[in-house]
Amino acid sequence: MVGGLPVRAKSPRAGVFAAYFGGTPEQVGRIRTWCAGATGLGEEAAAVVEMVVSELVTNAVRHSASGGRCGRVKVTVEVLPGQIVLVSVTDDGPRALRPITVPTLTTHTSDTAMCGRGLRLVAALAEKWWWTGFRGSPLTVWALIDPHRDLVA
Repeated sequence: MVGGLPVRAKSPRAGVFAAYFGGTPEQVGRIRTWCAGATGLGEEAAAVVEMVVSELVTNAVRHSASGGRCGRVKVTVEVLPGQIVLVSVTDDGPRALRPITVPTLTTHTSDTAMCGRGLRLVAALAEKWWWTGFRGSPLTVWALIDPHRDLVA
């Protein structure tokens, strides 16, 4: 991060946009705006991508070293044929002296719970989501999004 702005990362594939952002809650809005621009989609279609990325970044900041001092997240966006969007968020690994966690869907979330709905929202909005990496190392959470899918069931 330079002066609060994202630092672009060179991607090995053409058409893939990647940047590093500071791991603070205040950066989530900037990341949403950056993702919307990277997709080149209209406002309504980009909103679905923004919601998914917002949840993934918030989880990284909340549950990993990305939310610590000097923490950061790497966000990538790729628009595939048919305007399907592949996004990923890579964290800085586990926080020191805290239990190691991996992204999982909880079996039940209380209606009054303050947390626990983010990955359920990602699962509902994305065609598929998954994570890569090893316990105890930085993790990347991926989501494949069809922003034009009819979400009303």
